[in-house]
Amino acid sequence: MKKFLVALLLILMLFTVCACTYVPSTSFLSRSRQNALVETYGTPQAVVTLSYSRTGGSDREVRLTYDLLLSQTPIAVIRFIQLASEGVYNDTLIDTYNTSYQYMVMGRYAAIKETEGSSTYTYYNRTSDVTFAGEFKTNGYKEPEGGYAQFSTLSLAMYHNDTKDSSSFDAANGTLILALDKISLNANNYAVFATMNTFEYRYGNTGEFTKRSKVDDAILADLKSFTSTTSRDVYEDYDVYDDDSKGSSTSIRMLSSRVFIRVEIVGAVGKSSDWSKLPKIGK
Repeated sequence: MKKFLVALLLILMLFTVCACTYVPSTSFLSRSRQNALVETYGTPQAVVTLSYSRTGGSDREVRLTYDLLLSQTPIAVIRFIQLASEGVYNDTLIDTYNTSYQYMVMGRYAAIKETEGSSTYTYYNRTSDVTFAGEFKTNGYKEPEGGYAQFSTLSLAMYHNDTKDSSSFDAANGTLILALDKISLNANNYAVFATMNTFEYRYGNTGEFTKRSKVDDAILADLKSFTSTTSRDVYEDYDVYDDDSKGSSTSIRMLSSRVFIRVEIVGAVGKSSDWSKLPKIGK
């Protein structure tokens, strides 16, 4: 009997550990679990750097510090932290600018130069295409205590992916929406998971950043000017170590101006920054 009780206790302990470290991709976190995560991690931040060349001008870097809304869209935040910590977003670029709704899309493609010659090839970022249940109204996500986060200038969001079979409708992936204004997209199919805290910029890639209390209108106008497109070859199986192995390709329309991004995750002051202990989203 004693051995049975010990075995039962071990099973219960194992179940508890598993329940704390794995979140199925089809469910949302309970309110108590969200609160526990916020207690542990506070409001983590992401530092997103945009690097680009101005038309007829100097290179520029824009550094955006974001508050990650762990209490409102925890699954999106956790998935974003996991992907960013793996370096998935680094050296990817903005590929689309939706002029009707004033937002850009980034995190899907990256540019790799050949070791010989000057040709630049773009390849598909497969890692960010891992899907999980999105925190959208249409997916049954209940409005959080603080309400659904609203789009604001330069906020970040994830969006539904309805191009797959019906079983994965309202799935999100690592692709990011960067709002250039307070846009009208709603929580039905979009989950805002990060709002801008500070805005900095510099000319070139050296020297001190200039910090602004609000978004610089001239720089925002720069980003909004990136509307011209060109055809680029996308290699789905590009081998970055072998220029002779680019895999299959397709030509798509992308922004002609290259805006590269890098992402760093920063822990909240006095809170944990051990991201390995965050729940794992999906399988």
